[in-house]
Amino acid sequence: MSQMRRSLLLCAVALTAALASCTSCSQSIIVGPVQPQPQEPRRPQFDRAAAFADLEAQCAFGARVPGSQAHEDCAAWIEAQLRATTSHVVVQEYSLATPFGGPYDFTNLIAYYPGDESYDPVMIGAHWDCRPVADADPNPSLRTQPVMGANDGASGVAVLLEIARKVHNDTHHRPLLLAFFDAEDSGKTGASGFPRNGWALGSNYMANHMPQELPTPAAVIVIDLVGQDTKHNPRLGTPNGSNDYLDFPLEGHSLASAPLLVDEIWTIGEQAGHTAFVRRNRGYITDDHLPFIDAGFPAIDIIDLPHPEWHTADDTPDCCSADSLYQIGDTLMRYLYPGIN
Repeated sequence: MSQMRRSLLLCAVALTAALASCTSCSQSIIVGPVQPQPQEPRRPQFDRAAAFADLEAQCAFGARVPGSQAHEDCAAWIEAQLRATTSHVVVQEYSLATPFGGPYDFTNLIAYYPGDESYDPVMIGAHWDCRPVADADPNPSLRTQPVMGANDGASGVAVLLEIARKVHNDTHHRPLLLAFFDAEDSGKTGASGFPRNGWALGSNYMANHMPQELPTPAAVIVIDLVGQDTKHNPRLGTPNGSNDYLDFPLEGHSLASAPLLVDEIWTIGEQAGHTAFVRRNRGYITDDHLPFIDAGFPAIDIIDLPHPEWHTADDTPDCCSADSLYQIGDTLMRYLYPGIN
């Protein structure tokens, strides 16, 4: 091959390559925006420290007994917490006499959080008032003073308020009503002129005056006395079969009213490793679930009773535990978000 033919051949090869390169450059590739993969819903995590702060905040008002300034101020505070999380808040104001006097002004509150409508609405409730007298205290000189109600009152409210903060921007939970009952703890043995001897007057009012503007719950879960710590109280000991740890035995009215719901909640607690949920029969307790059962609602009570500080001067925040609030709060969050981790 001559030198000239070789040069022409090399030029042809180079020209072909150049043309191919230009052709590929002219065929621009348009890449659209990367579509994010849909995120699996996640269950919000119950914050035990935030819940305990709410327990302390209630006690900072003082004992929330009927007719007191602390009672009035705490009602307004709870309402403000709820209105910060939902526009669906109903306030029930009413006046009643109790075995300790009156009539007093009382306040129930109900907040609604819309959720996954493939599930029926459920109500979770707790009482927020305090007992007017520490009549179970071993020291007679303390039995006429009001109970601070850190465990018996503030603990349940604290759990509900933390749940409210977690569900208010989310719709993957069951449709939820949170109820705050007044006038639970003014009962007295032998007060036959009152329904249930004067216990659970506020929930009795609510069960018979359910707000028409909110959904009707398919079931009611009451929580009470859910904050006990594990420290031994040497002044009180362990009277009346109480103990130094949190436990929720199976309550008799609850088993009769809604056995499947009891089993579901206790199974969730057990599977989460929460030792408070024990399969031991407790017997029958008069509490805020009874008016709802009597009104035809399936209702259960999750309660740690008896415990050493119950109705004594020592029912204060230092005898409560954030870890106990977490056991009940986490269990309820798992129930509210079925199948979501």
